[in-house]
Amino acid sequence: MFAILMPSGVFATDMEGIRKENKYSFSPYPKKRKKEKEEMSYKQVFSFYPIKALSNYMMVGYERQIGPKHALKVAAGYVKFEEETTSTNFNFEVRDYSGIRFDLAVKYFIGENNPVFNGIYFAPFVSFKNCKFKYHDFNDFQFPAPPVDEWEEGAATSLNAGFIFGYQLPIGESFSVDLYVGNVLKNSGGDYTQATRLFDPYKNSIGLISGLTVGFGF
Repeated sequence: MFAILMPSGVFATDMEGIRKENKYSFSPYPKKRKKEKEEMSYKQVFSFYPIKALSNYMMVGYERQIGPKHALKVAAGYVKFEEETTSTNFNFEVRDYSGIRFDLAVKYFIGENNPVFNGIYFAPFVSFKNCKFKYHDFNDFQFPAPPVDEWEEGAATSLNAGFIFGYQLPIGESFSVDLYVGNVLKNSGGDYTQATRLFDPYKNSIGLISGLTVGFGF
């Protein structure tokens, strides 16, 4: 009887050991962990808007880290030209144009693997624009025609609020590229139709915005 029970006991013991081994064994193909992004060595970024510069619209920004996942950004822009030009709505000639713009935004970098200035972010913002110029309406047919030298004084303002989603990509140790797209609610006044050099052709609306900046961290 002892000889018959012994193999059975050994077999039961071995099975229990196999179960424990399987319980605590690891797969030969371990899961790959996402590479953690490095926190940037700088806490401030000075940025430039190259696309706006192509249209004689100079704009710069300053960002500062204000928390583990947050950054505050302020931006200012200026545009000026003296030569006579045609507005984008093809109804007005405009000259002596000057305008300013101020933006304020708070960036929140989304996700555990997105430190400040490195990754995807969401940012609510507000923006103020103001411009002054002279314009001539060449679609206003009058008889006799008024002298071309008669120019009217114009001015316009715009207050905007909205949000953007963006991706800030570090390049090297100090530079970065920031691409963003979003939505904005606009409330404008004054001679807005003639002011399309600085504004879009819609006076009060909800519209899409997008942009690109190049930054230097320090």
